[in-house]
Amino acid sequence: MLRDTAHYIYGLPFVRIMPLNDNLKLPIPTNMLGGIGPFDFSDEADPAAIPMTIKFDNGTPETIMIDLTVDVIDIAAVTVTELRNRINAENPMDIIASVNANGRIKLAYDGSDPPDYIQVYNIAAIIAMFGQGYGLRFRKIDTFKSLGETPITKDEETITTTDAEGRDTSLITDGYRKGVTVGLVDSANDWDLRAVLEGGHYNDGVDGNPIQYDVPTSEDTKCYFYLEAFFKIYTRGDNKVGDLVGYEKMLVRTCKASVGDKSHEAGWSDDNFSITATTYKDENDDLFPDTSYYELTREAYDALDLYNV
Repeated sequence: MLRDTAHYIYGLPFVRIMPLNDNLKLPIPTNMLGGIGPFDFSDEADPAAIPMTIKFDNGTPETIMIDLTVDVIDIAAVTVTELRNRINAENPMDIIASVNANGRIKLAYDGSDPPDYIQVYNIAAIIAMFGQGYGLRFRKIDTFKSLGETPITKDEETITTTDAEGRDTSLITDGYRKGVTVGLVDSANDWDLRAVLEGGHYNDGVDGNPIQYDVPTSEDTKCYFYLEAFFKIYTRGDNKVGDLVGYEKMLVRTCKASVGDKSHEAGWSDDNFSITATTYKDENDDLFPDTSYYELTREAYDALDLYNV
């Protein structure tokens, strides 16, 4: 690339992470999937008002109260059909609940001018396994110190046979990319983020219990998620901070993570995470790469309104 047109990547201003559907597919406005049930709501204090919150893009969230005292046989084993009926009875904004072909509770946008993102969270969504029980909600981070990428590749191989005269015939196979590992270092202490990345359990204190984080046990399963990271773009030569010409967006479609070492000493204590991502197949069995990059203008980046979505 010629210097006059070269772009240079700097910094890591923003990252956001959202759990995948319970079937490990990307949650899109027409296909947000929870579990197959039955769902146990018996620990909730008021089964006539189980909250579910729905948010379109950067709009005002709407919280509906699902009444499970009507047309539900067993509050400890609410069927997917019963939950579908009770959600629709509350008439959430431009959302319709159904049961998909595999028996999962499904929410889909049913209005005009569809949003880019829909978030579905709160107690009802968590129990119904939206976002694998973590809710379909963005975890937004602007405290990361670094993000490192290392491709996972299968190396080229040389396969050889030797004839009776001692002469070789060889085939050199092509190597190929199998995925990517992403190393993240967070300067802040974020239990909500760690719960998704590690598969633990975070209580934010809203129910009156102490703010608490429990690491996962051997019986817990990993949470799979997708990641969007944004980097600043500058041109050649001397740049002032405000001279950026746009942003690069990195989309990693299907990830799982583990937590690295953490030290406590006379200094700051960073969180270290290691993410593994592989190629992605959607619900139509179409294959996508593990990572895609997009160049955004400053206007396009601002329009994403990342802090408010």
